[in-house]
Amino acid sequence: MLGSIVPALSLRRCFYLSAIVVILSTCMAALIIMKLSPLESVKCQPHVVTSPVEWSTASNQELAALIPDEKNRKEMNDKGYGIMREKIIQNKVARISHKMRNKVMPLLNTNASIEPNYNVHIFYYPWYRSQAYDRTWKHWNHDYLPNWKKNDKKEYPDGRHEPPDDIGANYYPSLGCYSSRDPQVIDLHMKQLREAGVGVVIVSWIPPNAQDSTDIVMADILDAAHRYGLKVAPHMEPYDGRNPINLIEHLKYVFNEYGSHPALHRIKRETDGAVLPVMYIYDSYVFPSTAWWELLSDKGNLTLRGTEIDAIYMGLLVEAGHRNHVKKSHFDGFYTYFATNGFSYGSTWKNWKDLNRFAEQNGLLFVPSIGPGYIDTQVRPWNSENTRHRRHGQYYEAAWGSVLNSGATTIAITSFNEWHEGTQIEPAIPAKNKGFSYLDYEPEGPYFYLSLTKFWVEQFTRKYKNGNLKD
Repeated sequence: MLGSIVPALSLRRCFYLSAIVVILSTCMAALIIMKLSPLESVKCQPHVVTSPVEWSTASNQELAALIPDEKNRKEMNDKGYGIMREKIIQNKVARISHKMRNKVMPLLNTNASIEPNYNVHIFYYPWYRSQAYDRTWKHWNHDYLPNWKKNDKKEYPDGRHEPPDDIGANYYPSLGCYSSRDPQVIDLHMKQLREAGVGVVIVSWIPPNAQDSTDIVMADILDAAHRYGLKVAPHMEPYDGRNPINLIEHLKYVFNEYGSHPALHRIKRETDGAVLPVMYIYDSYVFPSTAWWELLSDKGNLTLRGTEIDAIYMGLLVEAGHRNHVKKSHFDGFYTYFATNGFSYGSTWKNWKDLNRFAEQNGLLFVPSIGPGYIDTQVRPWNSENTRHRRHGQYYEAAWGSVLNSGATTIAITSFNEWHEGTQIEPAIPAKNKGFSYLDYEPEGPYFYLSLTKFWVEQFTRKYKNGNLKD
């Protein structure tokens, strides 16, 4: 029995010794791990990471390199947001373009002619001059204008544009940098307007001997307009020194020179039935209503009423308070001019119903002004907040819809060729120079806005006839 007991004791002793060895080994391993430095501990990890930093002694530069500050994080977020927003805009533009091309374009691609609608007016600028035709540049070489925002400290371009590659516009004309004095250009413009169904051309007028005078082309414009069955209404610009008193002399000049021309636009005055020319007066609100009252009231000391220079005088309404100015001045009506929805009270589409109601209540003619868009950053680089993108005709369509819902029976389009403010419907083409790529009407093509105008003139004509709402 003793012989069998001894081997058993030997096995038990070996088991205990092995257990003790395992326990001691485990304790030693734990002690070694606890004594490892932080750097050594990191090295034992399976992923490579940045070495730890002694925070108490790290420099600000080192910290900034490791953890992005608020500005850096904002820039990273802004950049990501900008890329995402650009993709969204591109996709939206593609959808709009697809819709336009598939639903609207077939309606525009028609050779059917329409009669001019004399309740559809359009602003026209004959102030461009070219080196080839006039031996000098005018307006295509427009200056960058000084910033009217006194609190804006950003730096913007200055100096003057250098045609023909660099012009004072965000779009580039399909005719190139033309001269407004060129008879072929004038004829083509009147032809294009006639085909679009526009009836009245509101021509920017600046008197002889004044800077940028446009009077030199007035006779040619009237003749060309007459050839195409169009009418012309002068737009009296705020040339240097203009006031209600010396305006009388300039009105006499216009009437003496052009008053008998068959293309001068005339309408009937409701109060007495007199058929009179229509005169638009830009920035009329600059002068007090008492000064205009002297000219436009029957009781004014210098009244034009009943004289050879009596007319339908249209004042410009910008602010809500100009309603009273128009009324007290005894203007025959008012227009809003600007093509930027929200820029002013008068140019804000949602206000047109109220303005039309005011006009009806006071026996005034209301002419709201619509446009295809607005951008003037090639002459006012600091004015991007007032840009209104065309969105492939969507902005123009919304403007037409607003004016049709306003109840107004006469409208004005801003503009045919005010290239500096990007409101033109004149054909434009893709172009670029070394530092700038011009906007264009692609993929719809250079004549898109003339065609779109024709389409909406037809809609307007269907709704209104001779200024009266159809039943």
